[in-house]
Amino acid sequence: MRKISFTLTAASVFLSVLLLAAVSCSGPGEVSRTRLEISIESNDSARTIMPSEALMEVRKYSVSGTGPSGASFGPLFSSESELSVQDLAVGSWTITAKALNAENNELASGSAVLNLTRGENKATVVLDEITGNGTLQLDYSWNEDISGDEFIRIQTSLEDQAGNKTTRTKEVLLSDGMTTLVLNLDAGSYILNVQVLDSSGSIGVGATDAVRIVSNTRSRGEVALRTANPVSSHAGTEITLRNEVGSPMSFYIDYYPKNPGKGKTMTLVATTSFLPDGVKPSDLVFSWYKDGVHQSNGTSYTFSMVSESGVHRYDVIVRSNMEGTMCGASLVLNIPD
Repeated sequence: MRKISFTLTAASVFLSVLLLAAVSCSGPGEVSRTRLEISIESNDSARTIMPSEALMEVRKYSVSGTGPSGASFGPLFSSESELSVQDLAVGSWTITAKALNAENNELASGSAVLNLTRGENKATVVLDEITGNGTLQLDYSWNEDISGDEFIRIQTSLEDQAGNKTTRTKEVLLSDGMTTLVLNLDAGSYILNVQVLDSSGSIGVGATDAVRIVSNTRSRGEVALRTANPVSSHAGTEITLRNEVGSPMSFYIDYYPKNPGKGKTMTLVATTSFLPDGVKPSDLVFSWYKDGVHQSNGTSYTFSMVSESGVHRYDVIVRSNMEGTMCGASLVLNIPD
């Protein structure tokens, strides 16, 4: 969330010449004029499935306003944290601000109604809306021993922060070993859940992750769907997704003991080296998944379970009360018999 705070001051000579040229006011006979000073504050966050870091960074702001008797200014563009506009008519103004990335795509927007008077005025516009829509590309891969059927179905579900769900099911030939799903989605944060189905239903192979969609931008992730049958005696392989979009926190999953045996208690730990400004440890909620199936929800960084033999994927979705910081982490373990 980004805040744009406005300091409103009576007309004076302290103003940028470039901004003067962008202001247009109408309404003959108006005498009272004032000035608008805009100060912009940004909060950084971390990352998950999303575009490149550069596309998640705010490069500039666009600010415009409409006022009494059809008066208006902007849009004005600034890469700096402060912006001033002078010679505005006294009265009610609606100010709209947008945060833009390097490709001029909107990352967030907000607006506020301000009553400008002579003398000093102060107000704040909060950029709390994620606007526009973008594309999600998921590249799935799997090994043939996940099923004995000729065809399998990959069920992809996405849940936004309001709890609205979108589900797509795609039937593919098992021997193909890979497929791609492309979806158009509203910009924002989502929980991605994937399940592999055969003729008998779920076969215990799945994955969960966090997704961030940015306006007019493609978010791309690779999801490896692995067999639940043991293929070696090695444990502790971590899965890394190629994340190309987003601005969530950064977590990974650790575990102990380091050589968990079948039927023994194993503890997973969601671990991070830092939290974004404005996010406190007490704000975090952890949702744990095994092979894409939800296991637990709560505020603890740890999750304990009795380990089962075979190759299993464990995921955690970490959420805070700051929009856009949701992230995911994954761990694949092979527990021998």
